[in-house]
Amino acid sequence: MLWSPASVQAQVLRGYAKLAGDDRPLDQARVMALLLDGRSIGSTVTDDNGRFQFRINAGGQPFAISITRIGMQPTLSDAINIDITDTLDVNFSVVETGIRVDTMRVKSTRSLNDLRLVEARRRGWRVFPPAEVEKLRERSTSFEDLLRSSGYPGFIVPGRRDDCIRSTRYNRCLTIVIDGVPLSGSYQNINPRDVYFFALLGKTEASVQFGDRTPWGAIVIYTRARGDKD
Repeated sequence: MLWSPASVQAQVLRGYAKLAGDDRPLDQARVMALLLDGRSIGSTVTDDNGRFQFRINAGGQPFAISITRIGMQPTLSDAINIDITDTLDVNFSVVETGIRVDTMRVKSTRSLNDLRLVEARRRGWRVFPPAEVEKLRERSTSFEDLLRSSGYPGFIVPGRRDDCIRSTRYNRCLTIVIDGVPLSGSYQNINPRDVYFFALLGKTEASVQFGDRTPWGAIVIYTRARGDKD
């Protein structure tokens, strides 16, 4: 049974995935809807006929669609906006090295990290972009070194590795957020080579984005994915 826009009270994504060239259905592929900060708002797996259907609630925010299967490189669509009761039909034609989206509303171009960077700048975060991070990595052996090398006065980097990175304004611990997930307790040993870009969020910005998990602000880190430039 197919959903119609008038019969649902949430956004619905539906469609099918097939292998390019011979039109065989792509079964057991993971289809995900992601907000531009990387948070998942819904996912499903294609059936034996390559079809999928699931509800999402983007809350009026733009989102993107990805489709992956073991042995294939994941690919992400451009940002999408649909009304809260819309149904979007999305059909994927999948080749061995990637995915081409057969719909005029969605096309595969930017990486997830590119979309995250655009969204971070749109939100007005203090962003340390990939080109700047690449230069900082050259003289950094740890994540603390990378922060110190930036020379930015908004955070205090501790001398001891068991201490937290603090906000200059509040002298309280900043929460480390990696790929959209706030870390509990002290931050992990982050390899600077894994950092694609990072951003500093003040108390209010962090609260809007992550709620009470980031009470005094946050350092949001997005790690390098396959395809990101060295």
